Amino acid sequence: MNFFIIAILSAILQIFAPWWVIAIVPFVVLFWRPATSSGAFWTGFGGIAVPWLLYGYYQHFISDGAMSDRVAKIFMLPNGILLLLVTSLIGGLVGGFSGLAGHWARQIFRKHPAPLSTHAS
Repeated sequence: MNFFIIAILSAILQIFAPWWVIAIVPFVVLFWRPATSSGAFWTGFGGIAVPWLLYGYYQHFISDGAMSDRVAKIFMLPNGILLLLVTSLIGGLVGGFSGLAGHWARQIFRKHPAPLSTHAS
């Protein structure tokens, strides 16, 4: 459920807000709704990477790859599809680390915080 909330909210907010709203949405959603640490990262990652990849592929498809291939040449990449994969990876990492930060911020405000380590000193 968190995945869909992040994907839909970030897609809508990117129309009106700057690109870095993709860091705010996973943070807020995973601060608000509980998840495990790895779940928070992968939910944030997928919630941003998948819409970016789908929208990028849509733009690539309707323009026959004209724009994405030209931008790929600027970055010395062989084609526009690789550019789409790289940009969705970067967006996914921003979303993943943001979601993880939201999860960790939620842990700060818990009444009984989880122990950092299970090893006795």
